[in-house]
Amino acid sequence: MIEITESATEEVAAVSSVSVDSPSQVQPSTVQPLPSEVSQPIFSTDPIVIIGSGHSGYQLAAALRAQSATVPITVFTADDGALYSKPALSNAFAMNKDGDALQSESALEWESRLNIRVYPHTRVEHIDRANSTLHTSIGKYAYSRLVLATGASPIEIPIEGDRSYVVSVNDLVDYRRFRAELQGKKRIAILGDGLIGCEFANDLIESGYEVTVIGLGQWPMERLIPQQLGESLQNALSQRGVKWRLQDSIARIEPMTESSAVLHLTSGKQIEADMVLSAVGLKPNVALAQQAELEIGRGIKVNQFGQTSDENIYSLGDCVETESGWQPYIAPINQMIPSLAKSLLGDLSSISLTPTPVIVKTPILPLTIFPAAPNAQGQWHIEPQADDLTAAFYSPEGVMLGFALLGRQVQSLRGSWIEQLSLKKSAA
Repeated sequence: MIEITESATEEVAAVSSVSVDSPSQVQPSTVQPLPSEVSQPIFSTDPIVIIGSGHSGYQLAAALRAQSATVPITVFTADDGALYSKPALSNAFAMNKDGDALQSESALEWESRLNIRVYPHTRVEHIDRANSTLHTSIGKYAYSRLVLATGASPIEIPIEGDRSYVVSVNDLVDYRRFRAELQGKKRIAILGDGLIGCEFANDLIESGYEVTVIGLGQWPMERLIPQQLGESLQNALSQRGVKWRLQDSIARIEPMTESSAVLHLTSGKQIEADMVLSAVGLKPNVALAQQAELEIGRGIKVNQFGQTSDENIYSLGDCVETESGWQPYIAPINQMIPSLAKSLLGDLSSISLTPTPVIVKTPILPLTIFPAAPNAQGQWHIEPQADDLTAAFYSPEGVMLGFALLGRQVQSLRGSWIEQLSLKKSAA
């Protein structure tokens, strides 16, 4: 086996994602399913290896070190490994924070403080499950337990013409590049009318940019909130200057000058913009797990202990699919970490996910949501609360499956609505 030398860690620095080769074709018959019975895995003395240095990977490393001062921990990341808050990316402009202000620690500082090994700018190319070995861009590396914290990547929709005007912001590197490319530009078109698109619209309009939101929905965040709330949020952002091109998309981008372009929409309309910020959603990074023939759904499937279909390989973060579905939010990730750390150290501990709302960063009109499952059957019940709105999504049997709170005053109801949601689910 080729040893990875210590000198490979001297350049340690920062980021939150991991690159892998394109997935090989995996026949359904070769994919290993989640086991029907859980057995205690057999551990070697090789390190616990985490692939990915985002919130999931680093916070799991911190939890492991808090429980064990001696267990060897290694982190591989395709980027420089800096520690930062990913949720802050969509409201950093209004807070006047550049990339340096968002970064809290470098990978070298994180490595030294936790006494772990971090390999930045390193691609993990293949998992050899039979030999518990990783094939990386700097050599082979043995693991005792492996954690796939590979995150999710922005979805790219097909657009004809010059795509050089299109950017996305999914990590700190993206954010630094976005700020640099914004220099001297004014008109920003946001492609995507969902949660992230609305957060960026709020952030950029409050920072003095001209913002147009282009999206397929009939109203903003159509998949998450009912029409009345969506239109209220749209009106609040419109009053600050945000323009909307809903039930539409970008078909082609035609350069107009060196710094601006004409966007040809699918409706036939045209608008001018200096940049297009793509915020149409994320897709879990499952290529490495797929190469290893682990069970994949929308994300990497895990059991109640965070184990994949290989009992020595775990997964955490935006790439994961639990029995409750895809979990792309911070709250379920944080809830999984303590149990996952115990399981990795030999004490199999079941994960318990409790209902937690998503606080949407639109301070123009505050919004809290607890999304119902994408295919849930039921209907919304909306009630005005002075100038605010509350909405609860009920199943045909009368079970609350989700809710939305729009407005400043009703944000104080978060706790009681979560409790109500939990009680109704328990009764069901």
